[in-house]
Amino acid sequence: MSLNKIDLSPQLVARLYPKSLSMDPGTQAPPAVQPEPAVVVPPGNAPVTMAAPEWKSLGGNKKNILVVVHYPGDLHLPDTSFQFLSQLLNACRLTPNDVVIINRNNYPDAGHQELLEHFQSRTVLLFGTTAAAFGFPFETPPYQVQHYTELVIMHAPALHELKDDKAAKTQLWASLKKIFNI
Repeated sequence: MSLNKIDLSPQLVARLYPKSLSMDPGTQAPPAVQPEPAVVVPPGNAPVTMAAPEWKSLGGNKKNILVVVHYPGDLHLPDTSFQFLSQLLNACRLTPNDVVIINRNNYPDAGHQELLEHFQSRTVLLFGTTAAAFGFPFETPPYQVQHYTELVIMHAPALHELKDDKAAKTQLWASLKKIFNI
């Protein structure tokens, strides 16, 4: 193996580049913006400053599509699930740079509204978690495309469960075609 040809797994790449998955050639990285810490005033006490969470995500979020997964044992998601998700995105004429992928396990205390606002999401794809479990005030059957306020939302089983289930992939594909007008 030469230094010019080193194969890195998606997990290793994610650990090496935690702030972004990839950049288009010729573009500069946006300046890092540090969120203002929240100030909380408990009744009868002095103000307490709370630090904003450190955001751990994959992708460039160019099209404001939030992909939420839930993998307690991984920083982001397993390699096989990432590869399957990449194939799904490719079929939808998207790349990982068009979406932002977060592992819900990394944000147990963050509310859904905080995540939506931080990532400026317009489309939310939930894998391995339901709409209600994510924090929306409703529940829908899997694969149902739901419009709520200015969002498009769909939830499905976890990516590793979908990968080898042809019937489930067919239902997922039908939903993705509606969402992305394919």
